[in-house]
Amino acid sequence: MNLQPDDKVPTARNKGMKSGYGVKNTVTASGYTSAPSSHYTYGQTAVSYFPEFAYGTYWRLLDRTSSGQTAKFQFAENIYSTYGRRAHFSPVWFPDGSYTVNTYVLDMWTPAGMLCANISDSVFISGSLYDDWHIAPGK
Repeated sequence: MNLQPDDKVPTARNKGMKSGYGVKNTVTASGYTSAPSSHYTYGQTAVSYFPEFAYGTYWRLLDRTSSGQTAKFQFAENIYSTYGRRAHFSPVWFPDGSYTVNTYVLDMWTPAGMLCANISDSVFISGSLYDDWHIAPGK
């Protein structure tokens, strides 16, 4: 899992950003085995949970952007994004510190049952998007 500030965040630095901006999430699920491919399935589903909802009351099903032995998942396009980005917006009120998103990858089926994994990654919040706004008197 790779959680990063969205590319449109104007003041992002590496994994640091201000609250109120969007994060993007790329999840890679790889399955390697010596069994014939007809005996198992590759990763089919990924779901992300967020700290502002106590990791429970709201979640987002990720889009599978590529299939096969190495499946990739990303957020679906956000209907509230001005640019149609695959982003989740952190709340403006989120306090400074680690913003950790948990993702549950599942539906990798084998003859013995389903394989799944809980993974997480973080960005660091410092300040809010209001810090980027400047209002000055006109001349």
